[in-house]
Amino acid sequence: IWKQLLSFFFPILLGTFFQQMYNTADTIIVGRFVGTQALAAVGSTAALISLLNGFFIGISSGATVLLSQFFGANDKKGVNSALHTGLGLSVILGLLITALGLTLGQKILVLTKVPDNCMADAALYTKIYFSGAIASMVYNMGAGILRAMGDSRRPTIFLIITCILNIAADLFFILVLKLGVAGAAMATVFSQIVSAIMVLSVL
Repeated sequence: IWKQLLSFFFPILLGTFFQQMYNTADTIIVGRFVGTQALAAVGSTAALISLLNGFFIGISSGATVLLSQFFGANDKKGVNSALHTGLGLSVILGLLITALGLTLGQKILVLTKVPDNCMADAALYTKIYFSGAIASMVYNMGAGILRAMGDSRRPTIFLIITCILNIAADLFFILVLKLGVAGAAMATVFSQIVSAIMVLSVL
């Protein structure tokens, strides 16, 4: 059993690492090519984004418990119902998180003591990032569903691909289009949309 547990667990661990790499890559590239103030702005959003990712992963893990029970019992109707309910829930929660992020994002940054000189860039990055909450929630829910059905590898492969895509998009938006902090956030949202599409295509 321990071999099966480890073969299932390590892709999840690797996936969590790459999910955190989105913001890390943005921070490194912005710091290298835009400047120290932009670096501070994007870096100051890390705690908020980690909290958001943790929330999405936790919701998707809880929502797929029933699905795994239906799948183990070979109840196709139950699997179908749980899958569609989970994805519907992810869209609703994604919309809610987007609305909260757009209205309360800057206030949360104030509470986390983001310096005034980089508040504008940090708030801009946060607003754009939160606008992609639906894609992030759909990916996490879809990945949770695949894991509930015993497939922890493909969600991780998708994350690795989109993490590389995020880095390439960062460089394009920042170096070619000169969009600065906004470009870094747009690259992340674009990558999350791609990851959501990849998971949905498998489901």
